[in-house]
Amino acid sequence: MRQRVDGWPGEVKERVPPVLSDRPFLLLWLAQIISQTAQNAILYTLIIIVLGLTESTTSASVVVLSFVVPTAVFGLFAGILVDRWSKRRLLILTNAGRAVTAVAFFFAREHVGALYGVTVFFATFSQLFTTSNAASIPYMVSPKQLISANTLFSGGFTIAQIAGLIILGPAILTTAGPGVLFASAAGAFVVASLLARFLPYIGHAEGEEAHGTFPGRDELRGAVSEFAAALRSLRADPLSTMAMAHITMSSTLMLLFAILVPRYMQAILQVDADKAVTVFAPVAVGALIGLRAVPFVVGRLGKTRTVALGLFGLALCLLALGFVETIADVLERTERLNPFAEQGTDRVFGLSILVALTMAFAGPLGFAYAMLNTPAQTTLHERTPVEMRGRVIASQMVLANGVALIPLVVVGGIADLYGVSSVVLAIGLLLALGGALSLYVERRWLQQEGNQPPPSGGESAQRSRQQEAVPGSIDTT
Repeated sequence: MRQRVDGWPGEVKERVPPVLSDRPFLLLWLAQIISQTAQNAILYTLIIIVLGLTESTTSASVVVLSFVVPTAVFGLFAGILVDRWSKRRLLILTNAGRAVTAVAFFFAREHVGALYGVTVFFATFSQLFTTSNAASIPYMVSPKQLISANTLFSGGFTIAQIAGLIILGPAILTTAGPGVLFASAAGAFVVASLLARFLPYIGHAEGEEAHGTFPGRDELRGAVSEFAAALRSLRADPLSTMAMAHITMSSTLMLLFAILVPRYMQAILQVDADKAVTVFAPVAVGALIGLRAVPFVVGRLGKTRTVALGLFGLALCLLALGFVETIADVLERTERLNPFAEQGTDRVFGLSILVALTMAFAGPLGFAYAMLNTPAQTTLHERTPVEMRGRVIASQMVLANGVALIPLVVVGGIADLYGVSSVVLAIGLLLALGGALSLYVERRWLQQEGNQPPPSGGESAQRSRQQEAVPGSIDTT
């Protein structure tokens, strides 16, 4: 089956069957959404709890670092473990492990140091689950369904981020408190573990999955060299390299969002941080619309240009959020443009002008984020060799989280010193630069390749033979 790859023309010749009709993939997808929504809700709750106990944005950044650092370190070994051992068992055990850590959070919620410690174990289980989940996809569906499966996986990841960080986390925290949220998250992880329990063997044949052996000491010692090999595979493919850069930006942006939203609510909107579910709910609506629109936009622009469009859209929305106070002041002083002038009030539907404007900008923000994350994830999944998918995905997470460490370390202190608006504006400008750079690099590649798509990483006669023998591989030329 032929398909469009980035900006190069091509048409899908056959109708792709509905991937959610495949029961194993449906179970895997549901386990992903349920568990990662709970994971993101816990991350948001930890930030709010620590922020309340310490009254410091820097301390909230430490929570995110406690989550990111173990992910970056353990990711070196996670890829080997996923490729060598039973993916199904890992999916079961990692969700069970996160259920236990959620209970530990319940008892440690009044102690900052204990929360940091439990977060380290929670992050390790989460890293291993995400890698196992992504590496299992090619074994669950036919080659013709792989594009749809990758899109659903990316969409599920985005939905889980928005639902956990913006909707359910703030909603449960506001109405019932952190104890109920941690208990609910533990229940969600148990459900996800049970869903994984009903999965069939994950592999080319039952025997491969049933007799998968735990990596030995020598294999684990070779984790660094395996990590380097996975990066070389990515670097050999220009499209994968670009997709990795986009995913890194996406992951970093979501983590920064989790850190900055509570401070933005308090410092700019002068609203309690736990009301974020109301103010930023339009982000979820915009993202859902964006996920539906992604295939349409990609079909006309290609994946790289779609991602660039998302980056420019995010930049505009963040610049608007950074200048929201100035915009509100201009509206209030300009009678013709002030939608509140006739009422003689600074509120609309019970909301202040600042909150109303923030909600208006939040919808397009979610739409633009969908344009960024989903095409980049799909590109990387399509072009990753199946036989080393676990190592490549783990390397992707290590690199993304490693790059994110620097801004995560400094953003809290910068926000405390210069204000959260300055940080939001700076991020917006950097995203605009990233969009322009993406278009420039794509143009250079097109010129070098004679307007033809670059070959996939490591593509050769040997790779072609491997793809013919490995279920889930597709022709992306």
